[in-house]
Amino acid sequence: MTLRGVERSEEIRQVVIRLIESLRDGDEEALRNRISRQPGFLRFGTDPAEHWDDGESAVRVWVQQMRELDGYPWQVTDDVHAMHEGSVGWAGVRTAFETADGPVEYWFTCVLHLEHGEWKLVQWQSGVPVANEEHGFFLTKSVDDIAESVSEARPDLTSSSSPDGTVTIAFTDIEESTRLNAIMGDRRWMEVVHAHNEVIEQVTTDHGGTVVKNQGDGFMLAFDSSRRAANCAQVLQRAIAERFNDPGSLIRVRIGVHVGEVVHEADDFFGHAVNYAARVASAAAGGEVLVSALVHDLLIQTGDFAFDERREVELKGYEAAQIVYPLALPD
Repeated sequence: MTLRGVERSEEIRQVVIRLIESLRDGDEEALRNRISRQPGFLRFGTDPAEHWDDGESAVRVWVQQMRELDGYPWQVTDDVHAMHEGSVGWAGVRTAFETADGPVEYWFTCVLHLEHGEWKLVQWQSGVPVANEEHGFFLTKSVDDIAESVSEARPDLTSSSSPDGTVTIAFTDIEESTRLNAIMGDRRWMEVVHAHNEVIEQVTTDHGGTVVKNQGDGFMLAFDSSRRAANCAQVLQRAIAERFNDPGSLIRVRIGVHVGEVVHEADDFFGHAVNYAARVASAAAGGEVLVSALVHDLLIQTGDFAFDERREVELKGYEAAQIVYPLALPD
C-alpha cells in the first residue's frame, strides 16, 4: 500500500497558524470565514457535550466560547504538521492552554477541504492528553514496553541462538507513530501499520529471523547471528522505503540491534540485553539502523559491513553515555 499524492503543505500550515492566532485574538470574523458550511462538518471538543455536526451550530458556540475566554489563552508548543492530497488537507499541533491552575496541554487535529480556492475547516478534534493507565488501559507505547513484556514472559529463544548460546536482538518501530496516527486518522493509520507489519514479518522470515513480539507498529526480532540481523536490518530499511515511496511520505522505521547470551545467562539476557536493544532502537533516527558497540565489534571482523561515525548517546537507565554505531545502508 502506498499513500499516493500525499505531500507536506506549507499553505495549510500557514492557514492553521492563522486560525490559531485568530482564536487567540478573538477574531470572530476570521473564524466564521474558515468554517465550511457544507454537509459533513464535525467538531469534537474536550468536554463530552462538545459535539457539533454542522458548521453553523459549531460557529455560534465557538464564538461564544471565544468571547467568554476573551480569546483562547494558548500558545503553540510544537510546529504545525500539515499535509494534503488533492483538495483535502489535514493538520495537527500541540499547544499549552493557560488556566487558573496553570498551563494544560491541549492537542488538536483538523481536516480541511478546498472550496472555491479557500481551505475550509470540515473537521476539528481537540483533547487533553491523558495517560492510558489513567483509564485502566495498559497499552504499548514504545519498544521499551515490548522489552518489558518480553522480559517478564521470557520466551524460549533457544531456536534463535547461535552455537555459542548468543542471540542477536533487533527492535523496530515507526518514528513518531503517535503524531502520524493523529495526522492520518485511525483508518488510514491502520492501513499503514498493516502494510508496515507485512514488510517486517516477510523480510525477517526471509533472513532466518524470528518475530518474538509484535505490538502495534513495534517489533522484537531474534537472530542466531549478528550478521543475519544486520543483513535483515539493511533490507528492512530498503523494503520500507520502497513500500512507502511516495513524495512526502513520513513513514520511517528505527532499528536497534544488540547481542547477548541467553542459554547460560538467561537472567542477565532478559534483564539487560533485551532492554538495552530496545533503548538503542529508541536512540535511532527514522530510516537508520543503530547497533551496539558489541554488535559493531562482531560485524567489523567480517569485513562485510561499513559504519558511519560512532556516536555517544544517553540511554535511559544508564548514567554514562553509551557508544553506538550507525550501520551504513547499501545504495
